[in-house]
Amino acid sequence: MKTIHIYKLLTVVLIFGLDLLSQFKSTEACSCMPEHSQAAYCKSDYVIVARVLRRSNRKHQNNYVYKIDIRKAYKMNPAAERYLKQGRIMTPIDDSACGIKLEIGQLYVFAGSDYHVNLCSFVRKYADLTIVEKRGIAGSYRKGCTCKIKPCFSTICHQSIGTCNWTPWRKCESDYGACIPSRGYYTPEGTPYKCHWRRSPPYNECLENP
Repeated sequence: MKTIHIYKLLTVVLIFGLDLLSQFKSTEACSCMPEHSQAAYCKSDYVIVARVLRRSNRKHQNNYVYKIDIRKAYKMNPAAERYLKQGRIMTPIDDSACGIKLEIGQLYVFAGSDYHVNLCSFVRKYADLTIVEKRGIAGSYRKGCTCKIKPCFSTICHQSIGTCNWTPWRKCESDYGACIPSRGYYTPEGTPYKCHWRRSPPYNECLENP
């Protein structure tokens, strides 16, 4: 009887351990480096505001297919124009593959280089954007695309040429920051030597009332 009890106990521990391991792997699979909204804008082939109309009952290669209505196209290269022509966005079905759930009827901002989106993609509800972010995706971020936004996870970060340091948990740079070139500091190739966070009224107000 004692042997059977120990066997059952080991079985429970093993199942519990495997469950924890599967959760860990799922989390690891969806680990994403934080990305500033300006960086997402600058690197993407398209930046659109679209309403999610419905999710198709038919799945495509382990992906959900969402039908969208593009309301604004703030940035769109010819390739993106072709693959977004049918108004479809796909995302993995499984959470372990970083799939996301889109709310039907909601207006979203999508920025990317493919019609596939996941947890690491720039997908945000339009209503959740700040006024600076809304103006940014509408085109003002373009002024700073020659600058790079470098994530900084310590109290002291070296400022590289042509970059703005960004600490993701700092609200002012994250929600109200736009990284732009400083005047008069350019290389012969036109790359800025120095960039800084634009001191807009919302940004200044955030600094005064963090």
